[in-house]
Amino acid sequence: MTKPVDPLGLPAEVFFERFRGESLTFDDLCILQPRTIDFGVQEVDLSSRITRNILINSPLVSSPMEDISEYELAIAVALQGFPAVIHYNMTIEEQVEQVRKVKRFENGFVKDPITLGPSDTIAKAVEIRNQTGISTLPIADGGRLVGLLTKNDYSGRKHAEMTVAERMVPLEGLGHQIVRDDELPEEDTARLSRANDLLLESHAGVLLIVNGSGAIESLVTRTDIEKNEAFPDSIKDRHKSLVVGAAVTTSLGETRERAAALVSAGVDFLCIDSSHGNSSHEKAALEYLKAEHPDIDVIYGNVATAGGAIRGIEWGADAIRVGKGVGSICSTSQVSLGTRSQITATYSCARAVREYCSEKGIEPRIPVISDGGYATFSAIGKGLLFADAVMLGSMLAGTDEAPGAIIYDRQGRKLKSYKGMGSLEAVVRGSAARYDVQNFDDYVAEGVVGTVRSKGPVSQWVPQIKTGIRKCLQSLGYRSLEELHQAVFSGEILIERMSEAGKKEAGIHDLVEYRRDLPLD
Repeated sequence: MTKPVDPLGLPAEVFFERFRGESLTFDDLCILQPRTIDFGVQEVDLSSRITRNILINSPLVSSPMEDISEYELAIAVALQGFPAVIHYNMTIEEQVEQVRKVKRFENGFVKDPITLGPSDTIAKAVEIRNQTGISTLPIADGGRLVGLLTKNDYSGRKHAEMTVAERMVPLEGLGHQIVRDDELPEEDTARLSRANDLLLESHAGVLLIVNGSGAIESLVTRTDIEKNEAFPDSIKDRHKSLVVGAAVTTSLGETRERAAALVSAGVDFLCIDSSHGNSSHEKAALEYLKAEHPDIDVIYGNVATAGGAIRGIEWGADAIRVGKGVGSICSTSQVSLGTRSQITATYSCARAVREYCSEKGIEPRIPVISDGGYATFSAIGKGLLFADAVMLGSMLAGTDEAPGAIIYDRQGRKLKSYKGMGSLEAVVRGSAARYDVQNFDDYVAEGVVGTVRSKGPVSQWVPQIKTGIRKCLQSLGYRSLEELHQAVFSGEILIERMSEAGKKEAGIHDLVEYRRDLPLD
């Protein structure tokens, strides 16, 4: 007979049944170690799914909030292995341009590259560089490639009034940088690999691919190869561009127009961003999006009950977002009902989704995203016991790439502004649909405006978060989230309720003073 891990711990199903009718969260749970650890922290595989069809390399997603998810942070986190959801507190055109900036950042083949004509002025090249960051421009005349202009070929101050033809490298000087498309393999991966090899051997910064008529068909750049080598965890679409999502509202009229523009811009998935999911408005938006854009995955939420999660799947959702009233800048629990503590909500929804998908034969299973309240590495680890990914807000709000304003307090500490999407300031700027606001005169705010400590660049902060998640899995003896979830829902992992005295004991205590080694707020 196999000896139990511990005679006092309870499997998740029994544990939550024991505390039926109680809403529990992170610090209420004590997770027992069921296995002998026989591998290192870096051997833990963090790959997961953000939606039914999109794989990610880190089980995280950046929240669609005004002070978090814009293009700079979206690029930075995609390089770290997880996507951001660009918020909708902006015009459709502005949100589309945010998505385009992410998609342009790193490419395999740059299809339909921006070109200039030989009679255009250098001032136009400077304008394109300032607007898009693109400084290498093929020059076409009558559809045919005739030259190349790079940042090394001109000075915006000195050459602005000159024509491109006067400063470009003409076609005859580009022989080592040009290849015909029929000279490359047809299969995408082999085609890109061969193009990259040719580029690396050319001693140039760009390889131009032309068709039989001499027209520019696509190009590959050396900087993209360098980015790929520097960020091996980065997540990309089939065209080798970074993955990014975007939020839409439950207002069907606006969502029709916004979604169409976002899909045309190359967005990888959409998120219906509503504080109270499981509504007729969200049902209509979800059913429309899946009918009109069947190839685009859609995240549904926010919900906190098993029934709400199942309805999302029935209406066509490709992922379920769980969490109501638990974010650090969210005051929904003080002004509304229907909220729930995050661990109970996550377990209840994840279990229901798992059972429903198994019963209906839905493969791959619909992922669950746990959204809200994550302020420590152990909290993320506990959320990932049940969820496929965790949505981060405040833990990313203080990074250099987040768009919040920089503030210094009286002690000289560097802070960044962070507003809840239910705050009056955010609602006036565009998130009114998220809270079904019809009249600002009687609006009751469901969020606040605050500050968080600066955490530095994403490239330094997020690797610490990922190491923290790996430590959580390794400390239990599991090498992957798939193994962890199998253990949780089969009863191998045991849980106990932590007492109030135990919570105090588990924190830092009995010190006159101490210094944090991590910028956790």
